[in-house]
Amino acid sequence: MAMTGLEKRFVNRKQKAERNVGRIRRNLDKLNIEQIHDVLEIGCGIGSVSAYLAHTYGMHVWGTDFDPEQVKIAKELYPSSDHLQYKVEDASNLSFESSSFDLVVSQNTFHHIPNWKKAICEVARVLRPHGYFLWFDLAFPKLIIRLFQPLTRNYALYTIDEIRYELIQKNFETISAEKLLHGPFMHHNLVLQKRSKPS
Repeated sequence: MAMTGLEKRFVNRKQKAERNVGRIRRNLDKLNIEQIHDVLEIGCGIGSVSAYLAHTYGMHVWGTDFDPEQVKIAKELYPSSDHLQYKVEDASNLSFESSSFDLVVSQNTFHHIPNWKKAICEVARVLRPHGYFLWFDLAFPKLIIRLFQPLTRNYALYTIDEIRYELIQKNFETISAEKLLHGPFMHHNLVLQKRSKPS
């Protein structure tokens, strides 16, 4: 779902970009970085994380976003190169071939994807065996979901247990999990790896 102008003013701030890059940098320390060559960012926004991975590590990165305006800004700020490309994509219906990536990154994007379960299926499909998934996003208490679900057709509401259940069903195992209080809601930072075969 495309964001509102107010949301874009918030997420496109320099401080927000620096926070997102810092989180990725810390999480990469938990991975076998030498095995990561091809990367997909879901919800790349203005491209700061995608550009960081391409320029700092020489990874081949696709930065994707549902909002064409965000992709346009990303291309202006961090031009495409041999290691960095951008594309407008629907996370619940990705155009990439199966087993195309070693790492998928998603920060604060899933609550903008109404069909978030399908998005998890797509992440599992495009990841290679042993590939990694870095997921950072909001999760909601059951009471909030019960109260607001009828009013939020363009947003996703889920508990962290629901997210983790779907990830397990798609053959992911958790490397690390962290909870962070951010404003009135809890953010969760999950570092996951796709198993080579179903357990």
